[in-house]
Amino acid sequence: MKKQLGPSDRIFPVPAALIVSGINEDANIITIARIGIPSPTPPTIGISVKNSRYSLELIRKTKEFSVNIPPASLFKEVDYCGMTTGRKRKKFDDTGFTPLESSKIKPPIIKECPYNIECKVTHDVMLGDWALILGEIVETHVDKDKVDASKSAEIDISKINPLVYCAKVREYWTIGNMLGIGLNAGKEIKKKLNGS
Repeated sequence: MKKQLGPSDRIFPVPAALIVSGINEDANIITIARIGIPSPTPPTIGISVKNSRYSLELIRKTKEFSVNIPPASLFKEVDYCGMTTGRKRKKFDDTGFTPLESSKIKPPIIKECPYNIECKVTHDVMLGDWALILGEIVETHVDKDKVDASKSAEIDISKINPLVYCAKVREYWTIGNMLGIGLNAGKEIKKKLNGS
């Protein structure tokens, strides 16, 4: 039996991403859990930012931002960046994060995050009190020691150990172990259905 919960904005888990906006001394970090990839062609990322946030002002000013995927070990710093305003604090200083120069945008990426994405804004859509920002992905970076050479230089997710967030209960989690390979794991069911 199921219990109806009514309309909800909760889906879990989601990446607990650090979004960097602004440049030089004004560079700011905000934690965003409302994030996803709505299109692979062109590669596009979507983030939702509350209209009152300082980071949104900075994104709208430069039309660029970086998405930084932190490891689970940085959950306290990630939480801090989501509960503190950049209008009053310099979060790079407060957290000890190191800004690195991006290759194709003005806002920096975060050195301590093993996976970084550079984005240029293509759309800015208001949805109530929130702005849906779509950014074309113009470059990605990964720490060299997080690449699995045995898998044609693919990213080794276990080495990145990305932090994920479960809204409503407000809990940070790791993603755990790999269960299977996409477009391969379901072949067993397909074989069974085909009688082979």
